[in-house]
Amino acid sequence: MLDPAEVSDKSAAMETIPRAALWLGIAGALPFWIAALCFFTGIGMTEGQSLAVALAYGGLMLSFLGGIRWGVALGSVNERQRAREMIGGTAPVLLGLAAFFLAPPIGLSLIIIALFIQALADVMSADRGALPLWFGRLRALLTVLAVIPVMLILTRVIAG
Repeated sequence: MLDPAEVSDKSAAMETIPRAALWLGIAGALPFWIAALCFFTGIGMTEGQSLAVALAYGGLMLSFLGGIRWGVALGSVNERQRAREMIGGTAPVLLGLAAFFLAPPIGLSLIIIALFIQALADVMSADRGALPLWFGRLRALLTVLAVIPVMLILTRVIAG
């Protein structure tokens, strides 16, 4: 039988976001912030180039996040759940590509919505045990960090 203190320590370790995942995740949000900074200041890139970076990186990020859904699918024994996860992993790639070719307000909006949907899927997967609990919390944080600069750019694009 396990000692209650040992169980508590293991539970806490399972819920703690690993440092590497946290810092690499934050670093992954930086291109969105750099694009927004350049978009508003004109330093390093034009507004058009900054907008293209935000859209292209949004698509790349959605592709990366779609891979997580495929990872969850591979661990599923339920065929219906596996198919849903695989669709959920393929759709973001296609949405990210579409966002790049749509009018900027629509493309940016699509990136924002898709990032939130992917985060929700990851949080729900963590809640049901398909992913570690810490991962759901990490994804929620990183989604906010990624969406804020994209929303700032979108607001400016809409305002003209």
